[in-house]
Amino acid sequence: MGTDYSENKKPLKGQLKDEIRQRIINAGVRAFSEFGFHGMKIAAVARDAGVANGTYYLHFKDKKALYSEIVRLATAKLASSIFAAHNYNGGSGNSDRAEIDAVIQFAEQNKDYLRIAMDTASPDSFDKSDLFKPLIDIRIAELKKGIKDGHINHGIHPEIGARAEIGMLLSVIHWWLANRNKASKEQLLNTLLHLRRSWALTDADVDDIDTLLSQWDSRM
Repeated sequence: MGTDYSENKKPLKGQLKDEIRQRIINAGVRAFSEFGFHGMKIAAVARDAGVANGTYYLHFKDKKALYSEIVRLATAKLASSIFAAHNYNGGSGNSDRAEIDAVIQFAEQNKDYLRIAMDTASPDSFDKSDLFKPLIDIRIAELKKGIKDGHINHGIHPEIGARAEIGMLLSVIHWWLANRNKASKEQLLNTLLHLRRSWALTDADVDDIDTLLSQWDSRM
């Protein structure tokens, strides 16, 4: 009797489907990074991924669907890095440095993702801050605690303050990646750390931050 390979066909088929999807995502990252959301062409992405246009639509209904998936994956990567930074430092004041370092490392290793996130021409209905929501949520919790404990000026709105800080952080890192000759990574990290600690909380409530991190970790 011949060997029955039917049990192996489904896993192999599934692996091939996943591989094709990943090739499309990788091609999408390159395209969105280079041409922006509106400049990205589905036909070009399919060609880069080595698939037919119809195959693209089997995985993503349009360019926005691919864009959303790319940002979701990047968010999971960044959230994982932030979780690791806080977990390693036990939520202590040292997590400030580790957190900023994690964002810098993420930017260094995922330059295309950062360019996509910084693209002001992304879909109007898409929240461009989604990629950095884990970081923003943590900073909001820290600022609220700081205001409550009297460490932060009561005139600061927690969400505005958090978004202003993260916006500055990303803008500076984005500049530094293209101008490494003007400052070392250590100078970049130290300056950003001093700026944060000049007005932000350094002894955040560990329980509050751990709760946020657990929520994000469960979504990944």
